[in-house]
Amino acid sequence: MGFMDSMKDIAGKLGESVEKGAKTVSESSKKLAEKSKIKREISRLEREINDSYIEIGKKYFDEISDSPSEEYSDQIKSIKTKAARADKFRQLLMSLEEKQNCPNCGEQIYRTQNYCDKCGAKIDPIETPDIEGYNSPDVTCPSCGEPALSDQVYCENCGAKLDQE
Repeated sequence: MGFMDSMKDIAGKLGESVEKGAKTVSESSKKLAEKSKIKREISRLEREINDSYIEIGKKYFDEISDSPSEEYSDQIKSIKTKAARADKFRQLLMSLEEKQNCPNCGEQIYRTQNYCDKCGAKIDPIETPDIEGYNSPDVTCPSCGEPALSDQVYCENCGAKLDQE
């Protein structure tokens, strides 16, 4: 066996090794892609399940919210309180945009309008909502006098510890 034959043999073995490696990499890539596809499908299904749980919870809330059992009364009260607070923040945001909702049809209109352009109702400008702990702070910093929210522990302005009584 001559030198050229040895080189051909080595080149052949090297080619086989490269081919095997390429097949392994290809198979690994296919597995990785398949695993990723499966994980995405699991995530999608879990999101849909959670959406269904939320939908059931909302329907149940609507059914029992007016006369909840003692077991759920605290949660229902909390939801109603937070929903009312969120509505006030929506009104506050709209007032900053110089808008309000028509009390008759709910259409969003400018606060300067005298009549709704959708239903024609007479419009009285609404007052900016007072939101406890936001535009009427519960706490004042003893160090600098800046207003703070009731859940703050330290003043955002000077860093002093707030007196929470």
